[in-house]
Amino acid sequence: MTEKARMSSEERKAVIIRAAKPLFAEKGFNGTSIRDIAREAGVSEALLYRHFPSKEAMYREILAYTGRLSSVALEGIRDLEPGTETLVLLIYTLFQVILFESPGLEDEQKHHERLLFYSLLEEDSYARMVFKKMFDSFHAMLEESVTKAIKNGDLAKLTVSLENRFWFAHHLAMALNLCHLSDKPVFSYAGAKRDLVEEALLFTFRGIGLTEGAIRKYYKSEALRARMNAIFKKE
Repeated sequence: MTEKARMSSEERKAVIIRAAKPLFAEKGFNGTSIRDIAREAGVSEALLYRHFPSKEAMYREILAYTGRLSSVALEGIRDLEPGTETLVLLIYTLFQVILFESPGLEDEQKHHERLLFYSLLEEDSYARMVFKKMFDSFHAMLEESVTKAIKNGDLAKLTVSLENRFWFAHHLAMALNLCHLSDKPVFSYAGAKRDLVEEALLFTFRGIGLTEGAIRKYYKSEALRARMNAIFKKE
């Protein structure tokens, strides 16, 4: 009996998903055909359709990765103590996850990034889901931390809403990531990528209204990275 014949239905589905994910990530939903996926998975198109009724169904299953990523972050964030230090940690984590990787999910993260950008170009349902899950994961802790930071004199009272402060920070991280999707960034930035992220974080902290004293006190990269890793280890 061959290896193919011994595979269960779930094992076969997993093989197909593993083959399809990088294709969707590289070509987008519209640019990927069932024939491409079947060839990459080493199965016939007829066998592929036995496991997935349509390309759309396969795509939806692949996109379920986002739920896993958000749930990992959310579980760790719930245990934090609201305040200025946590506000700095949330922004730091946002940049690190978008521009580098989610600890323990590095391979999936690369495909997720391209799927997300393709969603913005082709259809925005996946992007909307991603951003909603992201904001839902951060919102309650972000709101409490901002309130305490303002009370402690660490954060300026701005007319910009909490939601917009968060999204402006997110958009900067996402734009930098988009410019670094290939091995060579599309702009001639001064400094390496990690140095650039340090500068972008300082720009963001000042932009959301953190005082210089609060930045000096709480923005310590090594300590923040250790805390971020601990968040993701709570999976």
